[in-house]
Amino acid sequence: MIRKAKYSDAESIHNLICIFSETGKVLFRSLNEIKEHVSSFWVYEKNDQVIGLFSLKRGLGPLVELRSLGVNPRYSGQGIGTNLVEASLKEALSTDCDTLFVLTYAVSMFKRLGFRIIDKDRLPHKVWNDCNACLHQENCDETAMVLSLASLRQAKVTQAVPTAIATTI
Repeated sequence: MIRKAKYSDAESIHNLICIFSETGKVLFRSLNEIKEHVSSFWVYEKNDQVIGLFSLKRGLGPLVELRSLGVNPRYSGQGIGTNLVEASLKEALSTDCDTLFVLTYAVSMFKRLGFRIIDKDRLPHKVWNDCNACLHQENCDETAMVLSLASLRQAKVTQAVPTAIATTI
């Protein structure tokens, strides 16, 4: 089950992030930082354990960033990562942002879900503020990918129009 994180999840979130940050897959987040921003996290819970997570970072103008995406390695290959990305997309669509972006090593998964690769230089400078804490800051090898939320909203409206017209005739 995917749900909004609670303050009591902070330690579990921190433990998962520590696993991924040791290899440079995600940025390290201190327990205090997680507690302070727990409202930006969602968790995948199974048998009362947090086994996956993601967060969304707003405040980047028309962009919203998918961050800290990870699944406990014992549960990899079960589609949980895909479910988390789909949940992040649903949440991002509820914002007033136009684009969801991610910096990732999981390019094939994100391509399969409709994201496209862009040049990192197209992202605003303030996106890179977190890079100071990254193991790869001098030699970033992540891929920047985006998904147009505006296009998805428009497609949804376009699909709904024929149904609305048909019901009024």
